[in-house]
Amino acid sequence: MHESSRIGILCAMREEQQMLLQALIPTHPVQLHGRRSYHRGRLYGREVVMVLSGIGKVAAACTATSLLTEFACGTLLFTGTAGSLDQDVKVGDIVVADDLLQHDLDASPLFPRFEVPLTGKSRFKADPHWAARLMDAARTAVDATLHSAAGHARLQALG
Repeated sequence: MHESSRIGILCAMREEQQMLLQALIPTHPVQLHGRRSYHRGRLYGREVVMVLSGIGKVAAACTATSLLTEFACGTLLFTGTAGSLDQDVKVGDIVVADDLLQHDLDASPLFPRFEVPLTGKSRFKADPHWAARLMDAARTAVDATLHSAAGHARLQALG
């Protein structure tokens, strides 16, 4: 990835997008495309396109496709909340994936469970460069939060 590449940021819910929109410095008018509002601008010095995808894999996939094809994003980030099959992941935990699998995909008997049809793949690797940067950012954010009494109390309340 080139440092100048445009980043597409998807959020499933408005609550997940609000703080990012407040930090966005708009460079273009909001563009409507496929019933979604695309916000183009600069976020912490980077060129981004931010959009509310809506809930679900199909909504996310459609929105991701438009970020790639209509807005020429070189990198996509999905931010927000998700469920977990791992009982050790608690509310408020930060999760950065190294690979991804659709836990509910089953196209058997035509394809093995979890395999995305016609790809021969069940797992998709995350970009290691971005995963490392996200982990560093998460550590910095958590460390900064823990240094404030209010932040520490909020984290303790979450369990």
